[in-house]
Amino acid sequence: MSALTDLRDHRNNRLAATALAVVLGLALALFHWVGLVLAGALVALPQRSLRRGVAAGAGVGVLVVAGFLTSFALAGTLGPALAMGQPTALALGIGLVLPLLGSLARGVV
Repeated sequence: MSALTDLRDHRNNRLAATALAVVLGLALALFHWVGLVLAGALVALPQRSLRRGVAAGAGVGVLVVAGFLTSFALAGTLGPALAMGQPTALALGIGLVLPLLGSLARGVV
């Protein structure tokens, strides 16, 4: 049995690996946008099925977007940022789509 199969079979190990993957992926995303793709891939790999992996990738995307909007809200610039329109929509779309793209790696492994 491979290490990845063993990880997927044990719930506690899978949850710990998913939590570690979220932290590591978001830390990588602070430095480069490819970190969002890696975050999605890392979160999806321990999941039992492709469907759960894609759902985990979507969860990371929602977490990224929530963090993005929270940073503007804490700075008091959420209204002007949302009023910018397309640039903000692009940033929100990138935050949602790139982790989903990375989570498709679960279908390969």
